Amino acid sequence: MQNDQTLVIEFQQSVQKEGPFTQLLKRHQQRVYYQIKRMLNNHMDADDVAQQVWIKVWNKLDGFKMESEFSTWLFRIAYNETLNFIQKQQKETDFNQTAEKIDYEDAATGSDHPKSTQIQIALDHAVKQLPEKQRFVFMLRYFEALNYEKIAAITGTTVGGVKANYHQAIKKMEQILKQD
Repeated sequence: MQNDQTLVIEFQQSVQKEGPFTQLLKRHQQRVYYQIKRMLNNHMDADDVAQQVWIKVWNKLDGFKMESEFSTWLFRIAYNETLNFIQKQQKETDFNQTAEKIDYEDAATGSDHPKSTQIQIALDHAVKQLPEKQRFVFMLRYFEALNYEKIAAITGTTVGGVKANYHQAIKKMEQILKQD
């Protein structure tokens, strides 16, 4: 199996770009989708944003200089597209706190969770209440098990900033979970 770097080079040097792109898509599609879905908590919106991410990857892959790993570059695009979607959505709608609350039981049964548990429901609820940056850093660290350096590259911040955001997210989640 070819690694990401080999597929990127093949994409950049080939007239037939569909093959290497399809392999990259199949390899990373699920992780990108679930990362976006965790931020948006809505399947249709996550699907739309993921599609925009892959369109952007197709259009920009020829210019990818491989100064970082492909997955870091890809998650950076997903992060930016998700933030753009959230900002656009906030501008278009009157942001209503009650409309943002979801029925966690229904969401868990329709999502990537095989069983809905009280702990998972509480965790989802706590994560949803974090500010965007802290939520994204927490999810990359907790759900994707990425190291601080890779998260810093994805979010465009320093390692110290990522650690601070992660620490703040943990503290806020502890407070939220103690309240429940």
